[in-house]
Amino acid sequence: MNCHWRMVTGSLLLLLITGCGGSERPALVEVTGTVTLDGRPLEGAQVVLKPIKVDDPKFQRPARATTDAQGKFTPNAYGDAKGLPPGTYGVGVSKREVVGKLPDNFNTENPALTPANFRLLVPKPYESPDTSNLEIEIAPGGITPDPIALETGGAKPQVESTGKKRSANEP
Repeated sequence: MNCHWRMVTGSLLLLLITGCGGSERPALVEVTGTVTLDGRPLEGAQVVLKPIKVDDPKFQRPARATTDAQGKFTPNAYGDAKGLPPGTYGVGVSKREVVGKLPDNFNTENPALTPANFRLLVPKPYESPDTSNLEIEIAPGGITPDPIALETGGAKPQVESTGKKRSANEP
């Protein structure tokens, strides 16, 4: 029984090591980009990159990253493997801050369940690659354009509410 357990454990370990398959991944380019808002580096923003056209169409994995104090971000689509496949990506950038205090029962997994107010520090159209009209090109030499320059146009940040909206006739 002990030998059988070692064989099963060894097989599982081999499966885990090879199962995530680095050889099945595309060639990745390690890149760093920068996001600015009204000409200044944007710290703490969430950046989403959605493949539009990549060299190998079977690799269509989106990537996420967070900007640092200089507005820099380094996207990864494959866990610990650094970089992205070369190609064209749609870009979404968001940054929100809580207005007041979050309720004690705030559900971070599904914010729509709990009423809360957020100030959108980046204008809402930039939040999604589908609405931002922002694209970047990832090539062996880096990200183009860099920086990703966002503008508020001088507009004040919008406040957005989450959670169930009350009907006019609710108490």
